[in-house]
Amino acid sequence: MTGSRIPALGLLLRDYAYAYTASHDFDVCDRLMVKDYVLRMGEFEIRGRDDAYKPATEKQYRQYPGLGFTVHDFMTSGNRAALRFSEHGKSLLTGKDASWRGVSLYRWDGERLTECRVEQDYFSRRRQSEGAASHPVPAPGTDPWTDSLAAESDPVESSVRRWLEHGELFASDDVEFDDESEAGHERARLEGLSVDVLDLFSCGERAAFHIRADGVYAGGLGAEFDSLIGTPGSLYASGYVSTSAGAITGHVVTDRLSYTRRLAAAR
Repeated sequence: MTGSRIPALGLLLRDYAYAYTASHDFDVCDRLMVKDYVLRMGEFEIRGRDDAYKPATEKQYRQYPGLGFTVHDFMTSGNRAALRFSEHGKSLLTGKDASWRGVSLYRWDGERLTECRVEQDYFSRRRQSEGAASHPVPAPGTDPWTDSLAAESDPVESSVRRWLEHGELFASDDVEFDDESEAGHERARLEGLSVDVLDLFSCGERAAFHIRADGVYAGGLGAEFDSLIGTPGSLYASGYVSTSAGAITGHVVTDRLSYTRRLAAAR
């Protein structure tokens, strides 16, 4: 039977990716999300599908009327799911092409989505809109949906949680932060680091997480932000990682654009 090897939450998020997000079809959105749907991004919470979420999304569609959505990978435990993706399009405000990466984590009630935690690399999108060369869109997953189901693993979750809480993520050479193909890219450095794990779940040997890292900014995001060095603040990140190679490897997206704005306001 068609789709029988794709879990139910996978079918739902396949529609979310292609029938809704890439097609800009809010009728599909109604079918996929509960009315009190919650989107959490960085310090922001958007609650309510019709009154809050749709207007925010429609604003982005107006700026990027041809906005595309490319899925690189997908995981699900049956109860939870995560996507690693890119969005891309031409801005009507600047006339510039851009692509930017994201990692999103989902909850559902067995029928419709109830919550999304996500970070997207709007820092990179801003640089491209200001004249940097548009980044190529990474290759889509060949088939991220079929056979994507794996059971949750307490040992994997414990290992990843320890790794996060000990701050090892920010020192890792096995994890790609944001878009490290960007010329001159360097990840934010924080001193006096402490990490709060906001969300974490596993699917077999893989895991997805959303964290807040508190510390003092020590540079790394370019000379234009050197005046912010020494300023304390919170950096949010979502990640999509694997533990199968004897080390934790994968991809992390941070809210570095909002982070620098928060630091500037605190400064």
